[in-house]
Amino acid sequence: MTRRGFTLFEVLVALGVFAIAVTGLAIGLQSAVEAALSARQRALARFVIESRLAAAMTDPPLDGKRTIDGATNNGISVVETFEQVELQDTNGQIIPGMWKLQVTAEFGRDPTKEQAEILVYRP
Repeated sequence: MTRRGFTLFEVLVALGVFAIAVTGLAIGLQSAVEAALSARQRALARFVIESRLAAAMTDPPLDGKRTIDGATNNGISVVETFEQVELQDTNGQIIPGMWKLQVTAEFGRDPTKEQAEILVYRP
């Protein structure tokens, strides 16, 4: 007797293999989308840090700290700190008027932090 079609069991096995393959592709696609969104959020955070650092160089938080809430800043909370540091020259003399300006950004569901800092001379 010749076989002219697939049995029900063969069709069910083929559908099972197909379902597993599609599930794997969906999980891979989800991971790729999450990675792209995370990279986009990090890039936006770096842009915000650089912008706030440039703005704070001209208008530093003279009381020591300034906070910008994430609700008004694309979901990125920013903290700017301005504190005096003691630096020494090669002779061991303290250089007066040196300040450290630091900008920290916090973003994402699991809070991730990025920061940048620069030294500023203010006599």
